[in-house]
Parts: sequence; C-alpha cells; structure tokens
Amino acid sequence: MTSYTNNQAEAISCVEETLQIIACAGSGKTQVISERSAAILRTPGVQPRNIVAFTFTDKAAAELKDRIHGVVGEETVGLAEMFIGTMHGYCLDLVQRLVPETFKFSALTDVTGRMFIDRNSKKSGLTSCPTSAQKVPVLRRYRDSKLYQQITSVLREDEVDEGEVPEGVWSAFEAYTKLLYGHRYFDYTEMVHLAVQLLEGDGESDPEARLVQEHVANDIRFVVVDEYQDVNPLQERLVKGLTRFGANLCV
Repeated sequence: MTSYTNNQAEAISCVEETLQIIACAGSGKTQVISERSAAILRTPGVQPRNIVAFTFTDKAAAELKDRIHGVVGEETVGLAEMFIGTMHGYCLDLVQRLVPETFKFSALTDVTGRMFIDRNSKKSGLTSCPTSAQKVPVLRRYRDSKLYQQITSVLREDEVDEGEVPEGVWSAFEAYTKLLYGHRYFDYTEMVHLAVQLLEGDGESDPEARLVQEHVANDIRFVVVDEYQDVNPLQERLVKGLTRFGANLCV
C-alpha cells in the first residue's frame, strides 16, 4: 500500500467497522473502494455473494467492476456473484428471484413509462390528477405526463406529509399503481419501493417478506454505497433494510 496516502490505506484496511469516506472528485476514491473490496474478499469465510456495492450509474458500476477485477485478478472464485450496480438493478433482481408473482414483470424506462402513462391516460390517473391552476384543473395527456411521473415517484421516494397532499392526487396515484401491477410492469421507483416494503414487512405473517429478510440476514455481510450524499429517503430505507441484520456498511 505504499502508493496510497495514510488516509487511503486506513480506509482500505478498515473492513470490520462502519466506514464513511469523504473525498472530492479525482481523489482516488474508486480505487480505494476497489482495494477495500479486495481486502474483504480475502477475509476468511467471505464469499463474493456476501458483498453488495451500489453505484448511481451503470457506467460507474462498469468502472468499479473493472477496478476490482484488476486488483483481485484470478485469486477469487465466483466474483460474478458480487453485486455491483444500481439500487434499481439490485432490487429488481432481488424481488424477481424471491417473489414468484414478479417473475414475469418487465421494467419500464423513463421513456417507455411516459408512453405507458399517455397511452392509458385515464386509467393511469394522469387526466384525473388535480392541479392548483383554475384554468387547467387537471393534468393533460402528453404535455404533463413527465410531471406526473415525477409526482408518482415523489410520493414513494420522499418523506411526504400525507395530509398536505390533495385527495385527488392520492386517488390518481392509486390508479397508476393498480395499472402498473395490472400490466406486470415496474417503473424504476417501484423496484426499490417493493424491495423496501418486503425488507420492512412482518416476516412472521408475510412469507415473501420472510424469504427476502432471511436471504439478506444469511447472505449479505457487506454493503457499499457510492455517492451516498445523493440517496433519497426511500433509498436510505433500502440501505437500512440491507444492514439491519448486522451487515457492515461503507458509504
């Protein structure tokens, strides 16, 4: 580790305690995370499937994968079982492996999701969602579908004072959710939302929640979150759910 600063070397060797890394762009953070991941993989009893590393983009995930492969080389078997990617990708994989009713669900992108809302403008709740403008009392097809996407995401992602949200907005959102599941679709937010619900659910009365929680408790031992300062409240709940059984957290 002679090529690293003292702080970098300390972060790399810190594999047993919760770790927060504060670093500016270009400071070698990705390489430090890669070296730390390699150190974790060299720990007796740790398998690649015990590690989950979140990045905010697929491009960042590809870079981190290359870095870790470059550090570890051929010394670790089954490295493909270590998850490195976005929270949405992880949650989609998690629920579609463990929740049978989601096996045939497809994922909507932002573009296809907007087309889905416009194509089903009434059933999606778009044209019944109220606005505060007197001249335009409800949202309009095509013109407002992107805004409506943002509304449905905010209602799931953020800490919302439900009493401040008009009843008509909730009704529209419920219609959207019903339509989404009726067509066996996930949008990006719902992938994370469903996973969080299962992680926070009652494992004694809900067999699907129990299955997900048992998987996390038995298999997930290390969680790494890149760009942690940008997580929203729903993603924060995901991180808490994955570490609630004692997994080590590095952000």
